Amino acid sequence: MPLSDFIMDSNTPVSVHNYPVSQQLVLELLNHAVWAPNDGLREPWRFIYVDDQSGNTMLGLQESAPAHLIMVMKEDSDHHKRDEDFAAVCCLIQNFQLLAREKKLGVRRTMPEWIYDRERTRPFGVQEKERIVAILDLGAVEQTPTAASAATLPEPKFELL
Repeated sequence: MPLSDFIMDSNTPVSVHNYPVSQQLVLELLNHAVWAPNDGLREPWRFIYVDDQSGNTMLGLQESAPAHLIMVMKEDSDHHKRDEDFAAVCCLIQNFQLLAREKKLGVRRTMPEWIYDRERTRPFGVQEKERIVAILDLGAVEQTPTAASAATLPEPKFELL
């Protein structure tokens, strides 16, 4: 599959089967996905894995999925570094999604309203100077999506100065 089709496929909404997700697979994918450096080679991320073994901690907060990966970022007091760190975590998430697709692992990226509520994030171990960037819902892909048709491709917004 050409890389461009692979990238479009990775942004196609996925439905996931309710099969267990191997922590070992998630760790393997993360070990490759972290190649998303920022200036200074800071690694501002932390990951919290939540699955059915963790009880009903996600009940009512997320759509049902066999596992969830909470993507946490350290919040630097320097606004410039914080923006760089956020961009690096977003790149890491994209890397993870592409790598997961290769392994037939479906990933739904969500940013629900509750991730901005300190009281609701505290039970997951999110510290004072951290924030949740996104929640990744994980599960086996129900079917292999086909690449987006040309009619559904986003139109690039491009200007020359």
